[in-house]
Amino acid sequence: MEQLPRLKARISSLRELRDLIRAMRALAASHVQEAQGALAGIRGYVEVVEDAIADSAGLLRHSDGRALIAAPAVANVLMVVCSEHGFAGGFNAALLDRAEAAMAPGQQLGIIGRRGAMLAEERNLAVAWSFPAATHVGGVLGVTRPVADHLVGVSTADIVFGRYRKGGHFDVAAKRILPLAPKLVVGMDRHSLPLHHLDADKLLQKLADEYLFAEITRAAMESLASENAARLRVMEAADNNIGDKLDVLHRRERSLRQETITSELLDVVTGAEAILG
Repeated sequence: MEQLPRLKARISSLRELRDLIRAMRALAASHVQEAQGALAGIRGYVEVVEDAIADSAGLLRHSDGRALIAAPAVANVLMVVCSEHGFAGGFNAALLDRAEAAMAPGQQLGIIGRRGAMLAEERNLAVAWSFPAATHVGGVLGVTRPVADHLVGVSTADIVFGRYRKGGHFDVAAKRILPLAPKLVVGMDRHSLPLHHLDADKLLQKLADEYLFAEITRAAMESLASENAARLRVMEAADNNIGDKLDVLHRRERSLRQETITSELLDVVTGAEAILG
């Protein structure tokens, strides 16, 4: 039978682990709230860039913007926005499952997030490039700007990410962000052309680059919120599991204590009987 001191040591270790898990749960909840707050602004910025593209499309001198849409691809990229750290349950696996299903022949695979890159290697996927993922809201722009710069000149780009849902849930989403959607470039009628100082082709290309950056940023922020929501659920399950184990160990501790007291009483009685002879 397990000795009482060893049982007490196990209970102490589990309590320390529970404190750590609760700290991680609180941190994940904080990151979810921060990402939720930032998402509204990023979505608004994407809409601003889309409106600017729609305005500028009317300035093109040829084929009312369709030439840009149909430009031959110089590269075909599929990006997956995964997590940088672990303890996120099946978050990365779900994203890579979707990426494998959606990947076209000859398409380059790019991974954002160290954990996702490691899992992709375990699956023997050919990863063309990888970047670290943001671990907090303040680090998102520092990640997405280098990724967007790396993709300058890419004509076809798809992105897979975790789209955050209220209540700590997420959906795996896949979206084509380049080339620009036809409805974005030519689907809106503008009664007056905007004032501009750049050549129309150059202006629209710069806006397309900014749109790429904005969409990558939105996907990264969505995935950050989704990743931490998944981590929050994992930590809650672990906390409950440790709580159940502690209940069992506390019952065992009380039982061992009672057995120890009973054994000591029996020793006293036995000794008294031996003395009284």
